[in-house]
Amino acid sequence: MDFSVMMKHLMMSSVFYRKVVAVLMCTVATCLFSACKDSDSKDEPAGDAAYAQSRTVLVYVVAENSLNGQLYSDVSEMLAGMKTEGLWQNDRLVLYVDDTQLPRFYVIDRNTKETTLSAMTPVKTYDEDQNSSSPDQLAAALDFVQSKYPATSYGLVLWSHASGWIPSTYAGDAASKARRSFGIDNGQNTSSASLNGHQMNIADMARVVEQKGGVDFVFFDACFMQSVEVAYELRKATQYVIGSPAEIPGPGAYYQTMVPAMFKASGYADAMLQAYYDYYTTVRTDYGIIVSSVQTSGLDNFAAYMKTVVANRQEDLLGASYGSLLDYFRYGIWNSEIPDMYDMQGIMRQVLDEDGFAAWQKEVAKVATCYHADGWYSAFNRQINPIDDDQCCGVTMFVPLSKYDGSNYRFNESYLDTAWGKYVWQQ
Repeated sequence: MDFSVMMKHLMMSSVFYRKVVAVLMCTVATCLFSACKDSDSKDEPAGDAAYAQSRTVLVYVVAENSLNGQLYSDVSEMLAGMKTEGLWQNDRLVLYVDDTQLPRFYVIDRNTKETTLSAMTPVKTYDEDQNSSSPDQLAAALDFVQSKYPATSYGLVLWSHASGWIPSTYAGDAASKARRSFGIDNGQNTSSASLNGHQMNIADMARVVEQKGGVDFVFFDACFMQSVEVAYELRKATQYVIGSPAEIPGPGAYYQTMVPAMFKASGYADAMLQAYYDYYTTVRTDYGIIVSSVQTSGLDNFAAYMKTVVANRQEDLLGASYGSLLDYFRYGIWNSEIPDMYDMQGIMRQVLDEDGFAAWQKEVAKVATCYHADGWYSAFNRQINPIDDDQCCGVTMFVPLSKYDGSNYRFNESYLDTAWGKYVWQQ
């Protein structure tokens, strides 16, 4: 039978046969298309199963401050990292950049040819300056990413200055008692060396990310952000919080190896820690490093455990001597704008007996993983400071000591208004 006659006969028959014909036609078209594309596909090798097949990572850069110069080398590393063999076509970095120019977005995938930020063309540029330390602007960036570059999973890199959970040190934020610490936007499109400008409320940050559906990880390429208070605020917004409890080295993350780690299908948090650690223990050994991850799914149970510990040991915690503890930033070293950054393990080692401390270590190991060199570099004392393993879990915890009562920055008052402070400390 002539093929066209047969097709006409089938098309005039039942619904069942019409569906069969549709499938046959699609199959033939697919085969023909595949045959035509076969020679071209060699230029686009299939991704490796080790990597996520569809992950978009938003790198949210708040560089309208003294970090403006570091941005360009980091983006060059990101461009190199995205050329890693095995990444999938739908694995993308979306950069939101606010520096001395107007805020703008760039997209990097495995086919991006440029090697520098200057050579890249933005996919979107704002008509006027934005306050990138506003949670509304973070929400807008997440909306842009999800609408233009949808994926089955997302990651978030937060790149700027930061100082943990503490209140804003900026006079323009002083009327608010909210805790603001991430991202300094000076609002002047300058690379001012002054650490002055609007800062983002961590609770607002967490709310925005959660409302947008959450992300697989939040990586802070910023100082002091690996605190239990910050991680607890973000527990419903992400699966992992990755960052340093101390100052991060000037070069920050080495993105040529960090980027491939971000796109691992599984084990990405450990891979990111390893990449950060390896660079500072094999290449930039002049700095030292401490970096950790917190798995947020265990934080509610850990908080309940800590609530009991604090209830039983609150007098000891408030009355202990902290002079010899592992402290990533000593209060008073810089205009008293930042409190002590005590490693949580050092605090617990001091106030718990041997059995209690052993039990605590088992609990913290369920949520925290730490990689560290022999020490970390501080710009404030210009040296590498040693890390005592017995005192180190890579996560800080604030204690509302009496020495902070007179602070202009409301440390104790603000701390007891954090989610962690309310639950764990307010008995």
